[in-house]
Amino acid sequence: MSHDPDWPSVRRRAATRPWAAAIVAALRDGFATWHGTPVPGPERESAWTHHYFCDADGAALRYERGEAGRHVCTGCGKVYAGEPWDGAWRARTHDALAAQAQRAALLLHVNPALSGSGPSGPAPSGSGLSDPGPSGSGLSDPGSSGSGAPGPGSSGSGAFGGGSGASLPEVAAAELDRILSAYARDYLAYAPHGQAAGTGRVQPQSLDEAVWAVGLLRAARWAGDALAPETARAVDGLAGAVADLLRPQVGAVHNIHCWLLAALAECAARLGDADLLAWCRDGEYGAEAQVRQGFHPEGLWYEINPHYHYYALAALLSYVEATGPAGLSEESAAHLSRAIAAPPLLAYADGRLPAYGDGWPDCFTGDFAPQAEAAWTLLPNARPDLAPYYRDPRPAPLRLWYGAQLPEHTTPLPHRPSVAALVFGPDDLPSGTAAPSGSFLWRGPGIALLRSPAVRLALRAGPDAGWHDHRDKLAVDVQTATGWSSLDLGTSGYGSDFTAWMRSPAAHNVVTVGSRPQPAHTGRILDWSPGHVTAESAWDGHVLHRTITVHDHGWTDVLTVTLAHPDEIEWTFHGDGTFTRASATEPVTGGAGGPSTGGAAEPVTGDATGDAAVASGHAWLSAVQTLTVPADRHLHGTWTAPGAPHLTLTIPDGFTARTATAPGNPNGRPLGLLLVRGRATTARFEATFTVAGATARTQSSTSRVSTT
Repeated sequence: MSHDPDWPSVRRRAATRPWAAAIVAALRDGFATWHGTPVPGPERESAWTHHYFCDADGAALRYERGEAGRHVCTGCGKVYAGEPWDGAWRARTHDALAAQAQRAALLLHVNPALSGSGPSGPAPSGSGLSDPGPSGSGLSDPGSSGSGAPGPGSSGSGAFGGGSGASLPEVAAAELDRILSAYARDYLAYAPHGQAAGTGRVQPQSLDEAVWAVGLLRAARWAGDALAPETARAVDGLAGAVADLLRPQVGAVHNIHCWLLAALAECAARLGDADLLAWCRDGEYGAEAQVRQGFHPEGLWYEINPHYHYYALAALLSYVEATGPAGLSEESAAHLSRAIAAPPLLAYADGRLPAYGDGWPDCFTGDFAPQAEAAWTLLPNARPDLAPYYRDPRPAPLRLWYGAQLPEHTTPLPHRPSVAALVFGPDDLPSGTAAPSGSFLWRGPGIALLRSPAVRLALRAGPDAGWHDHRDKLAVDVQTATGWSSLDLGTSGYGSDFTAWMRSPAAHNVVTVGSRPQPAHTGRILDWSPGHVTAESAWDGHVLHRTITVHDHGWTDVLTVTLAHPDEIEWTFHGDGTFTRASATEPVTGGAGGPSTGGAAEPVTGDATGDAAVASGHAWLSAVQTLTVPADRHLHGTWTAPGAPHLTLTIPDGFTARTATAPGNPNGRPLGLLLVRGRATTARFEATFTVAGATARTQSSTSRVSTT
């Protein structure tokens, strides 16, 4: 049933390719670091991992294996203790143990490639895991799995303690047996509980339970006959219990349900259950339905943001790994290949992907190379182009699953840093393709991307993307040829107060009506060419039109508002640096410094107060200043970051203009906002952005078009 790795080829890569040998060395180091980590027992429940973020700045809390009672913000240093953070820590530890099981299974197969008896010579010095094991190598007491205290050798020093002299394969087999046996023995003792996404036992919801189960059962499948017979029988029981828990919870086309199917496919493969496998493929919400209904024709997942796109893709590739080639039709396999090709077309010049909706803000194309590497083998008749995922390489810790962000402490690897590359990728990367260029329109998700010699600009006006949508139709995100950007802020952990800011209207380049977020609705692309786009957003009798035109030296942005009745209208645009006013005659240099001129002597707050201020995003603004609007209603200004464009904005009669700063810019730069506000039934905002120093190029460089 499954699409198991070609282990001889994996060993050959590890022995003949330096990048693959580096992965195996990192596996050995990681295995030593996590060896003996106790399995949190069923006495205390796990909790939602989205609680593991700071309320003050949205940064993740620092996971430390041995510190269940103290959780420190990686940004501001704020310390959290007790629940739900302890429970989230336990959830992360369960994932870390599933990862350790996968390391152990891999080392059973690839260790000879780097051992003293293998074809490539001795293991790297300092790895602490040469074969036979270092002096003092041994195993922690398997009985310590639920004690809550680290067992012998769990300090992460690279040695195991004890003195048995066991070889690494023996140590790996024992570690795998310890982890699998503990979970199989106690699985039904973990109480069912859930938050946000169904019910889990070991984990706090069905989604996390499925991801954990995929990792654990994949490790057991990869280990094969190396498992002791009694352990193999126990894992069979675990697979049956996981299937009983998860199968009744499949009921939608959604990334969560893709993961449930991946876990159920692993259960079916383990148990030889052909009926369950057929249900996973062809059921009402089976894998075929997930692919056909979940992805737009252009290849983008319906939740739009790259994080959830690749998350769903990772689940479906995990499903294919468990089922083998028969798990998907050829048409669906080809659609998954398009899903690999699509997101890099949205990338900025540095490889960053836009964090639309609830996307994680620090998000780069290369982070998702593991999905492309896995697809290279798992989709043999529709192999994707891997080159876009290595165009802007960034060293990264070894990724054990398809891009999963797990607790890791290994040294970043400079090239192809993923188990997927080792196990499923080609020996060598094919020659690359050119970086994305040209404008395109994706009608399915409603995304128009425009490029000129001065700017890369995207406008979104498609269907509502569900719970992860930020209700920001007609929003734009920008990067200029001079390096200045106006980014979508993405999101933080959903349990963090900071996320209220990142989801608010003021955090997006949109028009807000009545200080309220937009309702769920579908926008429309009305007109498009490689140099311009016109789109519409309408709800409750309100109609917004936005027309963007790009040219060699910048772009124009005209946004008209027609309301069903008079209400507050607020136009917002943000970018790198703080916004500063300039005179009409000031030379256009971009990135001008200095304070705003003609502003109020004292900061003022937005009109919204209380809950409305939180909903609109005004509660998170600081250094708010009112600007004096010129008599001709043409406001001139720029941002303080290098390369910033010069803005000329026509302000409607009766409207006021304010500047502010806010947190959360994904690139770490200050974030400056310009807000124009007034009460009316109609309004028109005409903005001209001029990018000084943009290098002229021929029109042919921007004429490549897709209108799918």
